[in-house]
Amino acid sequence: MIQNQNEDLDNPRLEQAWAGKVRDSSDFLVARDGDHLLVPFECDRCIFLKLRGCLPNTGSSCDQLLLATIRRMNLDAFWSRETSTVLSNLRKAKKMIEVSQLVGLTGPFPLQPPLPLKDHCGYQVAIDMLLLSRRPGRHDEAYTQYDTVRSYRATYSNFVRSSSENNKITYSLGDFNGNYQRITHDICASLFFKRFTEGMKSRMGQICKPNLALSIPLLKLLLRKLELKFRDAETMEDKHLFLSILSYVAISYTLSLRGPEGFMIDLHGLVKYKNKTPEYCIVTLLGRLKGEAHDLTHLIPCANVTDSGIQIRSIINTLITFKVSQGFSSGPAISNYEGKLLSAKSVDDVLHEILIDLFLQTENLFPLSVDVPDKVRVSYQCFRTFRRTSTTRATEKGVSATDVNVVNKWAPETKGKRKPSSEGMHQHYTQIELLVRPFLRYTKAM
Repeated sequence: MIQNQNEDLDNPRLEQAWAGKVRDSSDFLVARDGDHLLVPFECDRCIFLKLRGCLPNTGSSCDQLLLATIRRMNLDAFWSRETSTVLSNLRKAKKMIEVSQLVGLTGPFPLQPPLPLKDHCGYQVAIDMLLLSRRPGRHDEAYTQYDTVRSYRATYSNFVRSSSENNKITYSLGDFNGNYQRITHDICASLFFKRFTEGMKSRMGQICKPNLALSIPLLKLLLRKLELKFRDAETMEDKHLFLSILSYVAISYTLSLRGPEGFMIDLHGLVKYKNKTPEYCIVTLLGRLKGEAHDLTHLIPCANVTDSGIQIRSIINTLITFKVSQGFSSGPAISNYEGKLLSAKSVDDVLHEILIDLFLQTENLFPLSVDVPDKVRVSYQCFRTFRRTSTTRATEKGVSATDVNVVNKWAPETKGKRKPSSEGMHQHYTQIELLVRPFLRYTKAM
């Protein structure tokens, strides 16, 4: 049932519905009864003593900063679990003690022996992550995102795995298929450190600014602007720049290439296969695609003209003719006047300049979330924009999932980590050059 839009927002029933969904102002600032039953705990001064070998000096700003960071670390570890979970676990522990006393027992919770007099939980790495998070970040001048600072944990783990101590004797677990997992002495594998990272991520949240797709009218305007800039350019340097970016945008969109793959377009291959197939054109990528171990030449069929009117063959032929006239017949096709590969920053700078001009002229072609020119730079980049535009168009046009998977060569993801391509054997042994029809159906729909 659709709720009445005029419903009173102060309705107690609505307030009750939101209870527990909005963070309280004291969350992450204080500990709760029962936190120590879910997280290994040492007091701030004990950890300070372990790390520095002395107690904190109240007159030292350095000591006070370290002490405050240790407190933040402990609280983050505690708040890796919600209050309801902590209180529920505490109630159950109390009940276990009560029933144990009925039979003359004290309960299954004995006093724990002292912990080691060294950093056994990854305290120093956790402290470094917290301090690094206070520096200006890419998305916010006040702090650096969790997803950025968490990589420093991997830096420490790499050191551990390569250290002489961990390579004196190798321990591993193996299965009957011959797969092995090495066992290392990594203090960041502790339960405390796991709880700390979970709590830190929950406290900091995440600013997600994914590259957006372009609407087809906006994409066509972008291509038209690039074409005009190429024709009107007064220097060869600018002509190389604008024609290369025009080709990059058109081909990356039509073939749904990831940002780095668009820079793999090979000029020698384009020249070699220019007139081999009049019914369609061949785009040649030279390099290593996702899941491959070696540099390879990939011949990808592409429709001459897309349904949206993009003249792919004409753009490729213009690129070949111009590059050859300037003395280039091999090397990267997306190159500058010296024949060197363009950088992603160079492409983004030009794209942003044109898109901002288009935004000021035709703001209605942009999504509502892009409401100021500065958001254009954040929302549109060559890294993912054209691939997202392509897959969005494929969904709109009803392209089959089989054709989409053949063109995109997607690999499954598990728990945030990308696995190598695990296609079925029929796909593993399929030769892309012979799969003309799926590529033509997909690229024609663009």
